[in-house]
Amino acid sequence: MLKEKFLSHSPSISNLSKLDPRELELYESHFSLLKNWNERMALVSKKSIEKSFATHYMDSIFISDFAESKRKEREVYDLGTGAGFPGVVYAIRYPKAKVTLFERSLKKQTFLSAVLTSLNIDNLTLLGDMLAEKRKGLFLARAVLPPPELFKFMSKRMTEGSTLIVNVGGSREPLNPPMEFLKTGELCYELPMESGGRRVESFDFVPRGTK
Repeated sequence: MLKEKFLSHSPSISNLSKLDPRELELYESHFSLLKNWNERMALVSKKSIEKSFATHYMDSIFISDFAESKRKEREVYDLGTGAGFPGVVYAIRYPKAKVTLFERSLKKQTFLSAVLTSLNIDNLTLLGDMLAEKRKGLFLARAVLPPPELFKFMSKRMTEGSTLIVNVGGSREPLNPPMEFLKTGELCYELPMESGGRRVESFDFVPRGTK
């Protein structure tokens, strides 16, 4: 069970000390849905399911905690959330944050709709593809697009005062964003179950002419 993995790893991962029973139950419910649906729809790889505690849930918790420190009461948007990582985890972990999921895949939208109905997460909204519409908020991007494409894509969808959180996986290469994206923070962390290191960076969007 997913909950047992959280509890067994809590002594070695400081973040887990903040997990409450409600949070654990919701993660367990989401994981149960994911396993059942994945047998029919292949939402994530079978290997990914086996290590999902580390590579999906714990990774999303690290990203969510880092992002929450940058949120400043803004709305949260998860670009290409897939099976709900990290957006669903963020909404569960921080119930006072308003989180919107963007997912263009119809089969993943169907799964996410079932998640919203089953888990009854009030602060979570599901939308389809992220259109070229300017929004202000905190944007999450976890393994959605290569960084150069991501920055170009987001520059058409963010307003001044927005922040982009980029997960770069285990890459050590600098991101070198366009001048409109001002780096404001970085977090490096190790995932359990020998799943390797990860890095996440934050960028404030400052359009040209406003600096």
